[in-house]
Amino acid sequence: MKIIQLLLLAFLLSVGSLAIAMEKQSAESIQNAIQQFIATKLPIETSYTTKLAQIDNRLQLPLCQEPLTVFTRNLLITPGRNSIGVKCKINTKWMIYTSAMVNVFKDVIILKQPVRRGDIITKDILLTEKRNIAKLRSGYFSTPQPIVSKQATRNLAIGAVINQSNITEPKLIKRGEKVTIKASSKNLEISVTGIALMDGIKKQNIRVKNVTTNKTIMATVEKQGLVVVMF
Repeated sequence: MKIIQLLLLAFLLSVGSLAIAMEKQSAESIQNAIQQFIATKLPIETSYTTKLAQIDNRLQLPLCQEPLTVFTRNLLITPGRNSIGVKCKINTKWMIYTSAMVNVFKDVIILKQPVRRGDIITKDILLTEKRNIAKLRSGYFSTPQPIVSKQATRNLAIGAVINQSNITEPKLIKRGEKVTIKASSKNLEISVTGIALMDGIKKQNIRVKNVTTNKTIMATVEKQGLVVVMF
């Protein structure tokens, strides 16, 4: 009788061990671990959504006996598509790669009316609106200060998100217009009339012609209609 009991116990233990060995890691548990990882990598109170790639249900991954390790190449999560690794580091070790699209929503500066190339942008035509920065590959501004008083480099439609390539310092001097050339040293300052031979923005060195001497010199744009030469 004892022998039968021992054989039965051994059988039950072997069946139990086999059942444990056959437990599989669910796709849901992997995706939950990824979601938790993303949440820890984004600033608190960030407005975001995620879309995880489907994990193939045909994967037969052994159940990990400790929390899954989730990682990215640089240990960061950025707006847009992220390649993400998940691995089990103990017992039956395994590792898979998947991806997650992370959409982050932030307040950005947009236009509330269209502008034409060459227009000076003023604060009253700017508006703050929440946008998905994952789609703003060319960049954006979060405050109006860097944009105000800049010149548009292209035509921009109403609702356009302004980025660095859309603006430039305004042209204070235009080619062919009359300018005042101020030449100064420590003890002397004189002003003469000149003609700008090229466009210029503030602090830019441009060629100007002294109409009195007919000579071409280099001068620095100080403000509209004024260039300066130091000697």
